[in-house]
Amino acid sequence: MTLKAPRRLVVVGGPNGAGKTTLARAYAAAHGLRYLGADDIAAQLAPQDPASARVAAARRFSQALRQAIAAGESLVIESTLSGGSLGVHLAAATQAGYALTLVMVYLDSVGLCLRRVSQRVAAGGHDVPEADVRRRYGRSLQQFLRRYRLLADDWLVVFNGEAGYVTVAEGMGARTVAVLDEGLWTQLHEQASAAHDEESP
Repeated sequence: MTLKAPRRLVVVGGPNGAGKTTLARAYAAAHGLRYLGADDIAAQLAPQDPASARVAAARRFSQALRQAIAAGESLVIESTLSGGSLGVHLAAATQAGYALTLVMVYLDSVGLCLRRVSQRVAAGGHDVPEADVRRRYGRSLQQFLRRYRLLADDWLVVFNGEAGYVTVAEGMGARTVAVLDEGLWTQLHEQASAAHDEESP
């Protein structure tokens, strides 16, 4: 008897410019999974000006994700994790019997995020308004630590600095299983806390 492979939803999260798309595409290709991204949808809807289709693309993305979960399809998606809407989809996936994996990719400053976005635009990629990059940076870190990792069966934190990807920590839900770089792990917590303080009245 052949055992049916478990349904898998892999979420690659992190701030704008952190390198989510590169990692998500590589993971999907290596594991034979479908990749679903709102930026791709926006580019299909408005090839000359993808930014103008962001709202419509977000709706299409949510619809496609709901359909994939209903069909029991394993896939890889990406998100800044800066909002709360993804939690609804993750809850639906969990209820449908999916194994949830979250990979958090981050950079150590919003300035580096902005430079990476600028480099991407210069290479022909999509732009993100500076105000959005700044607003989402701290929220991404906060939401990962305080909400989204708690929903995942397993999670991994990856720092994407000048030397390339560095694995920082890994865990299962609320439990941190291993911290592989204490300095970067502490830095992530400090930056999330600093962003929270800046937003507080």
